[in-house]
Amino acid sequence: MYDYTLSFVLGLISMGWVVISYFTDKKKLYLILQAIGIIFLILSYLFISKFFAMIGLGVGLARAVTFFVYENKNKPAPSWLSFLFAGLTVLAYVLVNVVILQDYAIWDVLYLTALVFYAFTFRIRNLSVMRLVTIIPTGLSVFYGFGVGATAFVIVAYIFEFSANLLAIFQQDILPKYKSKTQQKND
Repeated sequence: MYDYTLSFVLGLISMGWVVISYFTDKKKLYLILQAIGIIFLILSYLFISKFFAMIGLGVGLARAVTFFVYENKNKPAPSWLSFLFAGLTVLAYVLVNVVILQDYAIWDVLYLTALVFYAFTFRIRNLSVMRLVTIIPTGLSVFYGFGVGATAFVIVAYIFEFSANLLAIFQQDILPKYKSKTQQKND
C-alpha cells in the first residue's frame, strides 16, 4: 500500500486547506478548513504507512469537529474535552506503536506532544491567541516530518502551515494594531 506519489498529492491538497484556514477571521471557518486538511493529511500518512500519525490525526479530526460544534453554539468547550482528546492521543500511540507494532522512536514523542498540544489549543476561543499558541505544535510537526522521513511535500506542507500561521499573526493581529496606533498618532 506504499505510494509516495499519492501521499505527496494528498499532502499538497491538505496544505492548501490548512494554509487557508489561518487567514480566516472566524473560528468556525478555521475549524472547518482544518478538519478538511486533516482528512487529506490522514490519507497522506496512510500511503506511507505512518499509522500512529493517521490515528492521532483521526483523534484530531474528532477534536476539530467537537470544538466546531461548541463554537457553532457560541459556547466554550469544557476543559475535560481537551484532556479526553489528549488522553485518546496518548492511548492511540501506546496501542499502535508500543503494543501492536512494537515500533516506537523518539520522533514519535514530538508528534505525540504536538497532537496533545493541539487538544488544548483548539479549545481557545480567541482566534488571535490560538494562532500564537499553535506555533508550538506546528513547529514540532515540522521536526516530526523530517525525523520520520515523511514525503518532502508533507514536510513542506508543515513548513507552509507554520509560515502561514506566522504571516496570519502579522496580517490579522499585529498589522491592524500597528495601523491603529499610527492612525491615533496622526489624528
